[in-house]
Amino acid sequence: MVAVFCSHVLGPISIHVKITKIRTLIIMLLGGCYNNKTCKLMILNRNTCVKLVLLVISLVTLLGTTIYSANIEAAKFTASMSGDQVAPPTESIMNGTASFRTTSYDTMIKFKIKVSGSSDVTSADIHLGEKGKNGETVVDLLKDSKKNGIRQGTSIRGNITSSDLKGSLEGEVLTDLILAMKNGTTYINIDTPYHEKGEIRGQIINLESINSTKIN
Repeated sequence: MVAVFCSHVLGPISIHVKITKIRTLIIMLLGGCYNNKTCKLMILNRNTCVKLVLLVISLVTLLGTTIYSANIEAAKFTASMSGDQVAPPTESIMNGTASFRTTSYDTMIKFKIKVSGSSDVTSADIHLGEKGKNGETVVDLLKDSKKNGIRQGTSIRGNITSSDLKGSLEGEVLTDLILAMKNGTTYINIDTPYHEKGEIRGQIINLESINSTKIN
């Protein structure tokens, strides 16, 4: 009976722990313990059986909460952009910052970009590529985003979903992009009419890795 109970409860656990299902299984187990004469747990007294049930439920709840928390915790990224990071480098007076945060179980990335020194931004993209190397465009950050001119600069806000992926990531899930961001193999590129292949650029960095470095 315990084996059956555990297989029913622990087997389907994913992100959500369904309380109603657990409650139903508790009733089934208690019913089996007290009403089924063939149940092997009849050798246990009533108090021992109840304690066993409560222990299993506590472990299931703890495991489910841990899994749930791990999956809803947002990943955060940052990028500092400048002309000297472009390949080849530019002598641009522009600079910028970008921040990214995952939400909704890695099905969306929210981003904010602030560019200083010019409002003539013609494109903003995420590319695959290591620092100092050029790579393909995988996300157009100006598509369906809010671009606002600010004093001597540009502000861009928007969301990224799997439908926004292009290039080698087109048709893939958003977690593929997030994994590349965590591995440090993506960068953000800002174009202007003066530098159509890149005015400023910055490698996207996982904030968790920065914090770990500081602790060590």
